[in-house]
Amino acid sequence: MKNFLAFLVSISILACFLSSCGNTNKKAFEASKVAYKNVNSAYKTVENYGSDIYEAWRIGIFDDDEILDEGCSYLAGELSLSESEIKEGVAYTLAAAGDGWDNCSEEERAKYRNMADYTFKMMEEDLFSWCVIVVSNSYVANGKVEEIQGYLDTAKEQMKELSENYSDYEHYPSLKGYYTTTNSFFNFCQDPTGSFEQIKTTIESYKTTARDYKADLDYIFED
Repeated sequence: MKNFLAFLVSISILACFLSSCGNTNKKAFEASKVAYKNVNSAYKTVENYGSDIYEAWRIGIFDDDEILDEGCSYLAGELSLSESEIKEGVAYTLAAAGDGWDNCSEEERAKYRNMADYTFKMMEEDLFSWCVIVVSNSYVANGKVEEIQGYLDTAKEQMKELSENYSDYEHYPSLKGYYTTTNSFFNFCQDPTGSFEQIKTTIESYKTTARDYKADLDYIFED
C-alpha cells in the first residue's frame, strides 16, 4: 500500500513538472513568435533598402547617360521607390546641406523638389555617390528608416526578455541571428562603404544569411 501511495505521489509530481514545462515552452513560443514578426517586418523593408542602394550605385556607374537625361524618373523605373519619393530624397539631401529638413519651409522644400532632376547633372563628376545618397535619404524622407528602427527597437526589447527568461528556448539562437543580421544590414544601408563589387558581395551575404534564418523560422512560426 505504501509503495502504491508513493507511486501515486511520483506520478502527481511528474504530471505537475510536465505541465510546468509545457506552459513554459508555450510562453517561450508565443514570445518568440511576436519578436519574429517584428524582425521580419523590419527585414522586408531592409531588403528593399539594400537592393535599392545597390541599384543606385550600379546606375550611377553604368547608366550615367540615362540618369543624366531622365533624372528621378529613370531611378524610379529601376528601384522600388516612386519618382515622388526620389524627389523627396533629393530635397531632403539638399536641405541637410543647409539648415536641415525640419527647418525648411514648405516653399523651400518645393523649390528643392523642382530642381531634383537637374541635381544629377550638377553632380555628374560624382554621380554614383549622389545616386546612393539620394536613395538612402529617400528612405529617411518617406519614413521607412524610422519604421524599420521602430520594429527593431521593439524586437530588441522582446529579445532582451527572451534572453532573461527563455534563453534556453531551442529556437532562440536562430531568432537572435535573424535580428542581428537584419540590424547589421540596416546599419550598412544607412552608411554603405567600399567598392561596387564589395557592396555587391556584402549585400548578397546579408540577404543569404537572413533568408536562411527566415526559412527556418517561417517553418516554426507560420500561422
